Amino acid sequence: MEITVPHDLGRAEAKRQLEAGLPKLEQHIPGGGSLTSNFVSDDMLQLEINAMGQRIPVAIRIEDDRLDAEVSVPVFLKMMRGQIADFVKVSAEKMLQKP
Repeated sequence: MEITVPHDLGRAEAKRQLEAGLPKLEQHIPGGGSLTSNFVSDDMLQLEINAMGQRIPVAIRIEDDRLDAEVSVPVFLKMMRGQIADFVKVSAEKMLQKP
């Protein structure tokens, strides 16, 4: 599933704000889930959300004016696809809010 989050921060500031927000993100995963993250390049963030015994990989490409996220929802969680998309989108928007 693809998600786009527009921003007007520029690539470097968007990356900085994502990095700063990642530690807080894990606290908001429903059901006491966990999160691992890794920047595989300057503009690509790989996340793995673990919730309800399921692994949800998320690849986020940081562009100058938007984030493009690809979320791989496991079959077991397909019924929660909308809620997962909302969680990823709202979380990214919060991390990109200007201080």
